[in-house]
Amino acid sequence: MRLLKKINRNYLISSAVVLFAGLAVFYLLINRIAAREILEGLHASETRIVHELKENKNAPNLYPLIEVKMTEKTGSGYVKDTTIFDPVEKENEVFKELNTFRKINGRNYHIIIRALMVEKRDIVASLFVSIAIIFFLLIGTLYWINKRTFSRIWKPFNRNLALLKNFSLEKNENMALQKTGIAEFDALNDVVTRLTEKVSSDYRSLKAFTENASHEIQTPLAVMLINLEEILQQKLPEDVLKKVYGTYETARRLSVLNRNLILLTKIDNGQFAEEDVLLNNMVQKKAETFRPLAEKKHLRIEIETSGQCFVHMHEMLAETLVANLLSNAIRHNVEGGNIRIVITADSFEICNTGDRESLPGKEIFQRFVKKNSQGMGLGLAIVKRICDRHGMKIDYTFSRGMHCFWVGKK
Repeated sequence: MRLLKKINRNYLISSAVVLFAGLAVFYLLINRIAAREILEGLHASETRIVHELKENKNAPNLYPLIEVKMTEKTGSGYVKDTTIFDPVEKENEVFKELNTFRKINGRNYHIIIRALMVEKRDIVASLFVSIAIIFFLLIGTLYWINKRTFSRIWKPFNRNLALLKNFSLEKNENMALQKTGIAEFDALNDVVTRLTEKVSSDYRSLKAFTENASHEIQTPLAVMLINLEEILQQKLPEDVLKKVYGTYETARRLSVLNRNLILLTKIDNGQFAEEDVLLNNMVQKKAETFRPLAEKKHLRIEIETSGQCFVHMHEMLAETLVANLLSNAIRHNVEGGNIRIVITADSFEICNTGDRESLPGKEIFQRFVKKNSQGMGLGLAIVKRICDRHGMKIDYTFSRGMHCFWVGKK
């Protein structure tokens, strides 16, 4: 969730809670004040009526608001709500009724004074609605002002964020982050600028190192291999020949290891341009390349195609991906076994017969983890790194004696 949206949501929720709680308290308070004012008005009317009776004036009667009756009954006064038919309005109305019993000039009077409750409800409702409208307008106005203010404040930040998303080490460009006028954002910009400059510098140094290592190490190794091959062509004692051949194999493995490590470094650094590559053609091509090795072990290669599978990566990486998986399927297969390759529009899968036990699924994609001593333990690590770098997923399963590696889009 975006920060601005989260702030606005929290603001609206807290404002709504405060608003409804405040309106509830306001309603109860106004209702109580109105009820108290009605009761005070009833007692004031009673006082005036008692005064007039003491002055021997005629007792006022104004039904249904005032009734004064002579009675034999005495007691304390009380207040109640009552419903009376109003002949003027011609409907039942709710009244607040005050009943008192007074002895004035030797006579007992029952004084009944009523106040219409509808007026009280109308007043309270009008006040409540007015205040509620004011509150809603205030919250809406503040919400709009905050939204506009935050939009202006975050606009430079969003622009800088877009620059960071498009930042590429390969372009070797300096980022020109916009000043925001906000101390915290400007401090973050300074830190990010220094960090990207340091990362760019380290990247250029590492790239230069890998390029130099590729030439400076591979060249001596190539010379060693050529010289050792020439020596092996000569007639030598058997014990010397074994030592030379062992040295040759060690140098060859070292050369392969060096190439693979450099390849991993280049993949991590993103030094390969990306393009759309059709894996169908790549699989067919590599299957033909490896067919002589498969025929030596009497392996059957079956290819099933149900769609065109395109991947967005450098062609050499796609070739390495397919070659490593197919090479593993041949190397770790059994004599007279099978290799099945299934290609769909979104994935491809390579399955091969092999040992009757499952491989450690979480470990086989790590560097220098190998099933036996034939390989360098980097083939699947390179495959996994290629997939991770290009947003693809690789899974390993073992079922019915078949080891399967599935590669597809996430």
